[in-house]
Amino acid sequence: MSRLFKATLAIALLTVPTSLAAHTALRSSGPASGSVLEQSPPALTLTFLEPATLTSLTLVNASGERRLPFAPRTKGRTFTSPKPVLVRGRNEVRWRALSQDGHVVEGSLIIVIRPPRS
Repeated sequence: MSRLFKATLAIALLTVPTSLAAHTALRSSGPASGSVLEQSPPALTLTFLEPATLTSLTLVNASGERRLPFAPRTKGRTFTSPKPVLVRGRNEVRWRALSQDGHVVEGSLIIVIRPPRS
């Protein structure tokens, strides 16, 4: 490659906006992964670093596997699933989203519901 081509390529790569060059990631969740609660939360919230389109939210626990509804159904940073109905024991919430750059990102949260204290 010529020096001129290499220099042009380097400048082009440096001027690409970071929002287009990187996948988004989960910033936070409510409740947070690793939480131990006495009852199911009234809602489950996922917040991403960049706008994304949440495509799947699935709850896996001793009762089986089921999809959770969420809003908004379009692009956003924060998504909420009302009344997720987590059961006693280990609950894994698996999520999948499409980031702004077109890449699929996915992950999971673990939330434990323990028996109430006597």
